[in-house]
Amino acid sequence: MNNGDINKANFEFGIGVDALPVSICNSFILTGDNLVQLASIAELPFVDPAFYDDKLKNIFQYYPINPEEMEKELHYYAQELLNAGKLYEAWQVLLALN
Repeated sequence: MNNGDINKANFEFGIGVDALPVSICNSFILTGDNLVQLASIAELPFVDPAFYDDKLKNIFQYYPINPEEMEKELHYYAQELLNAGKLYEAWQVLLALN
């Protein structure tokens, strides 16, 4: 390698915070760091019909008549998953309301 060579890393750019759904961007629960994590994906994910999570099921069973509280609980749970490094699972939880 000579001095003119540049070691190029293979970077894949994320979608960016501006591309996140409004309900996620305006969350009172998710932090700026959480939003950056969510925005680091290459493209917005889709709901995975095969995704199953007991805690997600419990949230839907407990809050069916109060959508605002359900959304808050989903955001808290997504934050918990993000803090554990589970980006895919966090996205599936956040997409569950759609």
